[in-house]
Parts: sequence; structure tokens; C-alpha cells
Amino acid sequence: MKRPSIFAWFLALIATCASAQTNAGEQRPSTDLPFTITKVATLRLPWRIAFLPDGRMLVTEKVGGLVLVTPQGEKIAVANAPAVLWEGQGGMLGVFTSPHYAQDHSIYLTYSEPGVDVNNDGSSLALARAQLKISGDTASLENLKVIWRDGERGNGGQFGAAVAFSPDSKYLYLAVGERQRMTPAQDPNQPLGKILRLTLDGKPAPGNPLAGKLGAAQVPIIDPPGDTEAAKTAPVVRTYTFPGSNLTPSETWATGFRTPYGLAFAPDGRLWELEHGPRGGDELNLIEPGKNYGWPLVSYGINYNGVPIPSHDTRPDLAKPVIYWAPVIAPGNLMFYHGSMFPQWKGSGFASGLGSQALIRMVFDSNGGAKAVDRWDFNRRVRDIEEAPDGSLWMIEDANPGGLFRLTPIGMAVSKPTAKPDALPTKPASSLPANATPAQRVQSIIQNNNCLSCHRIGRTGGDLAPSLNGIGAKRNADQIRAAIISPVPTVGVNYKNPMPSYKDKVTGKNLNLLVHYLHTLPAQPK
Repeated sequence: MKRPSIFAWFLALIATCASAQTNAGEQRPSTDLPFTITKVATLRLPWRIAFLPDGRMLVTEKVGGLVLVTPQGEKIAVANAPAVLWEGQGGMLGVFTSPHYAQDHSIYLTYSEPGVDVNNDGSSLALARAQLKISGDTASLENLKVIWRDGERGNGGQFGAAVAFSPDSKYLYLAVGERQRMTPAQDPNQPLGKILRLTLDGKPAPGNPLAGKLGAAQVPIIDPPGDTEAAKTAPVVRTYTFPGSNLTPSETWATGFRTPYGLAFAPDGRLWELEHGPRGGDELNLIEPGKNYGWPLVSYGINYNGVPIPSHDTRPDLAKPVIYWAPVIAPGNLMFYHGSMFPQWKGSGFASGLGSQALIRMVFDSNGGAKAVDRWDFNRRVRDIEEAPDGSLWMIEDANPGGLFRLTPIGMAVSKPTAKPDALPTKPASSLPANATPAQRVQSIIQNNNCLSCHRIGRTGGDLAPSLNGIGAKRNADQIRAAIISPVPTVGVNYKNPMPSYKDKVTGKNLNLLVHYLHTLPAQPK
């Protein structure tokens, strides 16, 4: 009678070890990089890379647009890209090749779709499919169609916008962020804060946990609140009525996500998600159907204003992350390596780091466990890391202009780019007339330097850093100027400051205009 008890105890111990949470936030970065980095091109706030079978790649530019880039750095603007609302964390976001690209030349785009009235409607996450047509030195999108959208629209960033295709190439998984509104992530009637499982045409996939179930005909819409406690009583700004049946429950695969920027299948067929936490608590989650991953009910972080959030440990009924990071890494994406150029890394997962300015390598076991084993410091915000058909790694820099880089083994012969980094003739991300007003110039400075990816001004922007509203009451003009040109290396306790120095990007009259604008921002947004 003792043997079964011991055996059961042993199995329980294995299960506990496999599901134990690991904080990788204190992992020290290394500047000793095990690869050669070659800059191949520059783009305007590049956001995501998708490789074509011949080694060329599609790269989205957050400011709007899609670019076809050769491995040598030659660039072609892709015509007929959809309109986007480039504001804060919104814009042209993801690009993904169809699992059947060789037959149909289809690609998928995710982006912030502007409302009818961009001044009042805000934007929504859209998923579109189109055929890529390449002829000589031209490229275009044909038959573009939005196959899924969040019709609620409204304010807020954190779109998610990541896509992964099932190993059998039949289904599409779409990660939808909660738009900084928090509570919709727990509302089964709203797609925000969910991972959806769809057909390749954007319809609810058969076999979903709530297949066939419909949601409420109307849902309340709120603006982004200040913290998770304020979200509980946030006023309803309007009510959205679905134009037809609310298919959200039948689309939903898993619930309770914040900013799911990474979504990828491991070689063993398991689905993994990587997301931004609040102040602390970035998460790597093993995704299983029907599970609730807790946001905003629980987190291993706290709100940006210091308001606490209950720990994951207080809610055993909710799924916990396999790895969390406190301090955060501010991930950009997640991918798994399958190539042979770096054979020692085959099967490893890679996460790009924005705030951490790093590349993180993880290893995975057969029990659903994972461990962060390497962290390399790039000294630049890494938005995306992807694998080319030849097994090389490519990454893009979250900047304007932002670099496109090829990573190859040290000692391997590397061909030089044949095109100048600025070979694609494009106007500046935010072009201004000669007689632009000071207010227009300030807005251009803020957009071109991607300030609202991290900071919030009014209801627009990100939550990676404090809101800039009322900063003039906390710092004088000289202190604001110093923070822009020479930011402190750490914030809080052992948190690396993700803000780079702008001493070479914002200078002279522009710096003076920006400092004056920030110093006079009201504490309460109008």
C-alpha cells in the first residue's frame, strides 16, 4: 500500500516542479555577443519581419506602410497597404506569411484601423489578408480584405497584434491586447485581452472551448483608467452594439492577457505567449484552451502609480506564468529557432527586449517548463527577432530611423549590403511645412521619437513609463532637459531605465520647444 502513495507523491512532485514559476528579471546581461551583427538597412519605426521563401522579407513600418527588403538591403515600397492610425502604440503592426504562401501568396497584416471619425472614434485592431504581387522592381497588395476586427474602437494602446499558425496549417491564433482598459480582459463578451483561434478566413475555429456560443449584443466601452483598482469603477463612455451576432465567446481560446506581443508554437507543438506586465511582471505563458491567465485580477507586478495588484499566488484557480520578469524586459516578440546556422540553439526560444535593449534565449523541456539561459545586451531597443530561410537571425530596432540587422556566427564570411541604408525614397515619418506652428513641431518631435510607446500624454500613449501629464509640477525645465539628453541609468530599485539619450536626436530649438511643452502640460488631461 505504501508504493502507490510514494509513486503518487513522486508524480505530484514532478508536476509541481514542472509548473514552478521562475523570476528571470535579475538575469545579468552579457555584452560578449556570440554572433556578428551586420546592419543591412534602415526603416521608419520598423515593427515586424516576415520572410518569404526566397529570403526576401516584408517589414512593417509603424508609421504606416509595408516594405519589401532583400538580404542585401534593397528596398521596395509595397503599394496598396491599408490606412492605419499611427498614434501612441498604434500603427502598422504585424505581418505574417500564410502557411500556404507557396500556393496562394497570401499574407496577413495586423494594424490599428482608424475609425470613421479619427478625432472621436479612436482605432481598433484589424486583421487583414491580401495577396502579395511582385513584378520586377514593384510590389503590391491585391484583394486586401479585413477578415476580423475589434469593432469597439476607442482609446488606448497595447494592441497585441501577434499571430501564430497551428502546426497543421489549418488555424490562425490571434493575440488581442486589452487596449490599456484592463477589465475587458475578463469580460467573455469582449475580444480584448484574449487569444482567439480562428480559421484562415477569420471565422471562429471548430473545437474552441465555447464553440457555437454567442455573446451579449452590447458591451460597455471605457477609456484607459489609471490603475487596476480605478478600472473596477471606470465610467462607461459609450455602449457598442455588435452589427451582427457577437462571436467573441466562440472565437476565444484563452483569456486574461495584458499586452501579448509574442505568440509562437514550439517545435513540440505547444503554444507559448509572451507579454508585458505592468511595473514588473512580464510573463511567458504556456497557452492551453479555456484557461484564464489572470490579468488584471493578478500579476507579479504592481501598477505604474504604485497601487498594488494581488499576486498570482493568491489565486490558484488562475493559470500562472512559467517565467516572469521583475524587473521587466519589455518584450517585443517571441520566436523559436529551427535552423542549422546556429545548431546549438535549435529548439530554443528567443525574446526581443525593448526596455531591456536585449535579446533573451530560453530553453524548453518536455513537461511544459522553460528557463531563460542567455541575455545579450544590444544597447538598442529590439522590436523583433526572426529566422531567415538560411538560418541566420534578423532583428529590427525600435527607433526612427530604426536599423535592420543580420546576425551570423562569429567567423562566418558576411557579405556587405549592396544598397545604402536609406535607399528607399520616403518622406520623413512626420513631414512639416516650413511655416509649421510650435505645437505642430512638438507633435512631430514626439511622434518621430516614439515617445508615446512608453509615456502617456492625455489618453494617448503607453504605460511603460510614467505619464507626462503634470510633469512640470514635479520637475523644473532644467531637470526635464537633463532627463531628455542624459537619462538616469536606473529607476526605482535595480530597474534599468529603458529611455535612451536623445542628445543627438533632439537638439537646439526643437529641444527648447519640447521642454517648454512638457513643462506646461496640465496634470489632468483635457
